[in-house]
Amino acid sequence: MKKFLSLVIAAMAICPSVFAAEVAEAEAAAEAAPQQSTVEKILAKMPKVSGYLQTGWNYTSNDKATSSSFQAKRLRLIVDGNVGSKVSFRLQIEAFNGIAGSTNGNGQKNIQVMDAFATWAPLDAFKIRAGQFYTPLGYENYDISPATLETVDFSNIVYRMACRNPYEYNLVDYGRDLGVMFMGDVGDSGKGFKYFHYDVALTNGSIPCKDDTNKSKDIYLSATIRPFKNFNIKGTFNWGEYTSTKLAGGTGAASTVEGAANKYNPMTRCVVGAWYNDPNGIDIRGEYGFMNSKVKGEKVVEERGAYALVGYHAGKWLPVIRWDMYKDNINPLSANNYNRILLGCTFQPIANVKVQLNYGLSLYNKDVETALGYNKHHQIQLMGLFKF
Repeated sequence: MKKFLSLVIAAMAICPSVFAAEVAEAEAAAEAAPQQSTVEKILAKMPKVSGYLQTGWNYTSNDKATSSSFQAKRLRLIVDGNVGSKVSFRLQIEAFNGIAGSTNGNGQKNIQVMDAFATWAPLDAFKIRAGQFYTPLGYENYDISPATLETVDFSNIVYRMACRNPYEYNLVDYGRDLGVMFMGDVGDSGKGFKYFHYDVALTNGSIPCKDDTNKSKDIYLSATIRPFKNFNIKGTFNWGEYTSTKLAGGTGAASTVEGAANKYNPMTRCVVGAWYNDPNGIDIRGEYGFMNSKVKGEKVVEERGAYALVGYHAGKWLPVIRWDMYKDNINPLSANNYNRILLGCTFQPIANVKVQLNYGLSLYNKDVETALGYNKHHQIQLMGLFKF
């Protein structure tokens, strides 16, 4: 008992000195750390402003016409901020919007709201997003941006399916919609990634920045499975009902069947794909998508698309080759029916700058050739992208 009491007394004598030493060490570390000024503290709480400019030269040629022009392809301004500890927001503006029908009277590009949404993230496995956001249809519309894309332009799965609604706006837009989305990541691998990601969205299904044209809403169901590092499989299903509209940029599709109201035209979109991307090695991605609609038994929309991309990260260089195809069975004579081969290379000298050189060859079948007057189309793009 005396030995025990002696140990307790000794411990009580040592503890204050140990505690005092730890406090002194913490105070010394705090004094050594750089102190934020009032201005720095204010700036730390302000929204983060970023963006990028994509500009360069574009050349196209076929048997009918040739074009050579410098282009201001994209100018994005992005504002990210926090409303609270678990609520964030994003605003993204496109200053060089050149969507058909949306330019000014002189044909000049104008400003367009891309993203305007808030996200509540109480858990990694459960988040809610509300506002105008990019829909989860495919990799290139959701998981990739122009700032991270391996080529200058996206595949036609994005331009014709995710960024276009044949009924509401038969023109290429930005793959955005107004609504609410539930999403999350579950299944911790212990290796820095989650095994499963999901997105469930309810949106207007109409042209972005405008109210819905009917009472029906779009439904998106999307799942991404990551069985191991750098590889995932993704599938997205979308269903909605749409109103045939006529805009300056393009007239929406409509049923020719007598008695068709063309107010609640049903349409299904689906995109599935797989992607392996080693940041220090090979990059392989492929997707297949379709878009179908029947009104009173009549096929009004029937389109298919696919692409396969192979690249290799070699330090500051990323050479790529991509095969891209699209088929519109309702409009078989359209130039959107093609097979295209793209050869390209990206050079990224520093983190915020990349230069891309792409050559694309589009090939058309006999029917399209007869309608267009040529059977192939060449394109060369030399673009620089500068982030800030």
